[in-house]
Amino acid sequence: MKTIIEFIEDPNTGKQEVYELINQVRQEASQNVDQMQMFKFIMNGLEFLEKHGIPVATQKYFVDMREDGKPYTIQLVKELRDHVPLLEFRVNWKGLGAFRAIFFEYYYSNTQILIFTKAIVKKTTYSQEFEKIIQQSELLYSNFLENPNKYINLEEVESNEPS
Repeated sequence: MKTIIEFIEDPNTGKQEVYELINQVRQEASQNVDQMQMFKFIMNGLEFLEKHGIPVATQKYFVDMREDGKPYTIQLVKELRDHVPLLEFRVNWKGLGAFRAIFFEYYYSNTQILIFTKAIVKKTTYSQEFEKIIQQSELLYSNFLENPNKYINLEEVESNEPS
């Protein structure tokens, strides 16, 4: 089965919030070596996730190399226990905090689509803002199930499927 990542567009704002936060990290990376490291881990982590899909990415550790040549290891994907079926994409980097993106799985035809809803870079273990984006993502999930085509183009997904 093929796995693809989609950044959901908020129908109210027209913004792809997760994509925009990743782009903000990328822009800041040109001036800050720690931002560059975090951006690299986010991008490589997304490739890992798309390559392995769920559930493999929840069971395997993501291993990458830091700029100083040392290994970087993290459990890249975790279930949000009290908010199933939501999942959390995770990248941490010293001094910057923790990049967190909320997503869920959706199956269409022979494709596993990982729908990314909201993201944040949090500085502390507990974050009220993070709890808020979880709640917003739960609502997006319910609304998505009612009308997936409002959020992603399923015809495009199907046309990109190998024959």
